[in-house]
Amino acid sequence: MLVTKALVPIVRDLLATFVFVALFWICDNIFVATAFGMALGVSQTLWTRLRGRAVGPLQWLTLVLITVFGGATILFHNPHFIMAKPTLLWFALGLVLLRRDWMAPYLPPIVTENLDDRLIVRAGYAYAALMFALSILNLVVAFSTSAKFWSVYALIGPAAAQLALLIAFYFRFRRQIAGSMQARAAAAVETA
Repeated sequence: MLVTKALVPIVRDLLATFVFVALFWICDNIFVATAFGMALGVSQTLWTRLRGRAVGPLQWLTLVLITVFGGATILFHNPHFIMAKPTLLWFALGLVLLRRDWMAPYLPPIVTENLDDRLIVRAGYAYAALMFALSILNLVVAFSTSAKFWSVYALIGPAAAQLALLIAFYFRFRRQIAGSMQARAAAAVETA
């Protein structure tokens, strides 16, 4: 249940990318796909606002980047604008994730009560480092491969890298939490 709850916003955020890649592969026209991706991004933001929900800073940033770079792609008839957009998004996200305590609101109490803060902070910095690496890798892929290869990479590569890091930290945190809880239980038995 928690995994589903965590994945729904991610899938919703990636919907415009899914539509972009699918349309690009179906109609073989990056400009049509860009226009539909832009329209979906604007529609998602409007829908969120109309439902009375707050639009987060990352969603605003994504909307601005997709409309500016998508518009430049269509206006100048150059696909490299839309292909470079994720680089700026990953870089901006990396800067945000350099904040020491960014993970705190996302962690359940069992994690914060049983893990050393330094491990949580290091995990946050690892995510920031991943965002910077994804930023650079996107530029390399965008300017050294075909637009079709880049579109598949943009859909799968960053998501797979983030999922791998999430799984690694999940198991590391889980092992640390179990050890901490066992040590606390053993200490309680000794003092009783």
